[in-house]
Amino acid sequence: MDWSRGWQYRAECRGEDSALFFAPNYFEKRGAKLAREARAKLLCHACPVMVECRDYSLRTREEHGVWGGLNEAERRRVLRMRERLAATTGEMERTATG
Repeated sequence: MDWSRGWQYRAECRGEDSALFFAPNYFEKRGAKLAREARAKLLCHACPVMVECRDYSLRTREEHGVWGGLNEAERRRVLRMRERLAATTGEMERTATG
């Protein structure tokens, strides 16, 4: 991939310390995690490619870190909601055509 032309090149987080976006490899207390993620999300919300980043993380099911302003749990919640909506929509379409 040519990173110089992709959305990643325009990301506000480019050049930032990745420790801001990803948990350390040791136990992180809840307060420290929330503070770290809040700082990361502030950067995300000022980012011109936040939507592209979020879409990428959801499409690839990124398991770690803050991407597009969402942490791991928030991305899992979005994916579950999308799956439920797809299942509901599929059921409604089958009922309408059946």
